[in-house]
This record gives sequence, structure tokens and C-alpha cells, in this order.
Amino acid sequence: MDLSLFPIRSLRQAGVALRARRIARQLSQKELGKITGTAQSTISDVENGVLSVSLDVYLRLLEALGAELSAKDRQVGGAKP
Repeated sequence: MDLSLFPIRSLRQAGVALRARRIARQLSQKELGKITGTAQSTISDVENGVLSVSLDVYLRLLEALGAELSAKDRQVGGAKP
């Protein structure tokens, strides 16, 4: 699965993307927490879309997973004119 093509438009989608990347890197939540200084329970809540963390924490998690945050124009109803 190409995770770079996964659109993130909600907390739940952000959590799914984070979990997929963590699993692809073969890290447990506990291991990711140790690397980033984030509690395992917080990572679980983020992955389940029930907790919104600061952008700083999310960026730290992404960095540890070899990813980065980017923004692009949203495609609505097909191709752009």
C-alpha cells in the first residue's frame, strides 16, 4: 500500500495512516513511544482517532516513522480544470 497517496481529512484517518506506517516499520506502540517520548496509551488513542495531540507531537511521531506532513489542494469531484 502506498501510504503517500492516503488522504487525511479527519482524526480517524490520521490515526489509520499513523498505525499503517508504524506497522510497516515493524514497531510496537511501546517502541514508538520510547523513541518519541510519548506514552503508549497516547499513541493508541491517536491511532484510534479518539485523541487530538498537538502538531508538535504528531510531527515527532511522523519523524520517527520516516514520514513528514505535507499539504496539497483537495481534489473535488474529479480532475482539476
